[in-house]
Amino acid sequence: MRKPRIFGAPVALLAGLTLAGCSNWTASPGFHGNPQTAHWNLAAATAARPQNPGNFSAALAGDYAALASSLGRDGDIVDADYFARKGLAAGAGAAVPPEDNANWAIPLEIPSGFRTKLAQARARLVAALDAGARERAPALAARAQTRYDCWTERMEDNWQTAQDGACASDFRLAMNALEGKAASSAAAPATAVVVDVFFEFDRSRLTPEGRQIVRQIAERMKAGHGSATLTGKADLTGSDSYDLALGRRRAAAVAAELVRDGIARNRIAVETLGKRQPPVPTAEGVREPRNRVVEIVLH
Repeated sequence: MRKPRIFGAPVALLAGLTLAGCSNWTASPGFHGNPQTAHWNLAAATAARPQNPGNFSAALAGDYAALASSLGRDGDIVDADYFARKGLAAGAGAAVPPEDNANWAIPLEIPSGFRTKLAQARARLVAALDAGARERAPALAARAQTRYDCWTERMEDNWQTAQDGACASDFRLAMNALEGKAASSAAAPATAVVVDVFFEFDRSRLTPEGRQIVRQIAERMKAGHGSATLTGKADLTGSDSYDLALGRRRAAAVAAELVRDGIARNRIAVETLGKRQPPVPTAEGVREPRNRVVEIVLH
């Protein structure tokens, strides 16, 4: 929502964090963030963003911080404060649920069924999370949750553009990928893992740290993993075609390094998404280090 609500007294950050464990995150429809704490909480959430999130909570913290920053840039300081607090709570290890649309002013249940559609999408998300998505693909699971929350928030703000807007589209893409991973992992060994290799801005050359990670991946493959799928990604600073090509070059660089480390090329699949499914959603033109990545899935 665009209109800031001024409360009688400031809401402390700690009080906001205690909401994280509640099944209903907000107290009532319309009570979200606080403009009086927004600047402080946005700064804290941004400063606390993990550069290399290793689990679902850390990935969730980073994605909520990015969502809050985007809302703040758009002047929506009330909801920016709210999602900044969700990010801080996730970073502190609290259980942070996806939004319940009952806590938002969603219009047109009749005749359009918008609340029903959001509830069905949330049920789909929760089913995937409860089926192990947090552990199997933490970055993707976090992206699905924060994109769902973004979709819900946007529906309250402007349903005409939000019903099929960027947040809704990104949520569906993330869920399709998440459920696809679940299906493909059914026949995979129980020890299947996902590893990220990060790159410098506008570069496809492996860093020394990246080469070390790839060597470790090669050792894992020699020890029993049958194949690897490499998906190259980019931040949102180039055109779609440029970033698709950059993502492919990055994935190809990892594949070539695996071959040098003794892995047969026919055991490696190379894919690219460019900037189409960024691990950390940002505005166009934002240099986000965690989006300059090759995601390696070992089967």
